[in-house]
Amino acid sequence: MKLIFKYFSESVVERVFVRDGHVGFKCSLPKDYNDPFELFLGVDLEQGSDLLATYSEVVQEIPSLLTTCFSKSPVVTPMWAHYGNNHKGFVIGFDVAELQEVFQDLLVREISYRDRPSETLISFAEMAAHRKKPRDAMALRNAVLYQAYFSKYLEWSYEQEVRAVNIDEYVENVSGNKILYVPKQCVAAIVSGAKSSSQTRDALQEVAQELGADFYIGRIGRSYPMPYLITDAGSSRVFSDSEISPPIAECAECTEPLRDKGGLCPWCSVDDAHRMAAAMNNPFRILEHYGLLEEYIENYPVGPRKPYQ
Repeated sequence: MKLIFKYFSESVVERVFVRDGHVGFKCSLPKDYNDPFELFLGVDLEQGSDLLATYSEVVQEIPSLLTTCFSKSPVVTPMWAHYGNNHKGFVIGFDVAELQEVFQDLLVREISYRDRPSETLISFAEMAAHRKKPRDAMALRNAVLYQAYFSKYLEWSYEQEVRAVNIDEYVENVSGNKILYVPKQCVAAIVSGAKSSSQTRDALQEVAQELGADFYIGRIGRSYPMPYLITDAGSSRVFSDSEISPPIAECAECTEPLRDKGGLCPWCSVDDAHRMAAAMNNPFRILEHYGLLEEYIENYPVGPRKPYQ
């Protein structure tokens, strides 16, 4: 089952789940996106002036389409920071096959991240300019539309974005906002952020039960390098190969996921003997023993220094 994920702030919990058996969220036009250079990749400005004139004549202006955005992963730290209220919010995972079964004209595609427009745009413009056939003009317009909505500049690649367009006939106007209400059969998982309040977690867990979705709580570990998930039963889960699944192994003490098979995570593997040896070799303890630590710290130069300076 392929899942895509949408990040939310904790402040919208009630609005997202306002309709029984559904999840509702706002769809936006390009002018409302957080990237001021949206749609720029729909035109290659390095083509010659003759082709650019053909582009302008045939395409004229890239249409403004309602769009909603997802991510391929529920554990992208910058996404939690920007859209998940710094891990206080939540994420909803949707089954793509179910979405397209319910909304049959919905176009769902992964974003292609580029440093420049697709080379295919020039070839489509050349065909439209030289052959002067209606089908070539339509091919150019379609290529431009696709590249404009499903391409972004490389600096946004951390979002791992998936975008859905062609949703105008499915949205409802609610207080001036275009809302898409998605039925529960499309909802596969709900993740409460690692810093979410107990009130938010309880509300999300109840909603997950009502929708028949899996429920997870996000965790930020001490050694695992990205957020991981905890099930209702307390077992850890990781996101790997487009799936939420058990990790290779869990730490026998703290249950944090391990990247390799083994009994303990790096921190739990530190035992009393290690701590005692480290304490005996700690120069700060020696200074403190002779009453010199505070003076040493006060007189030590502050500010950035080169290593070993």
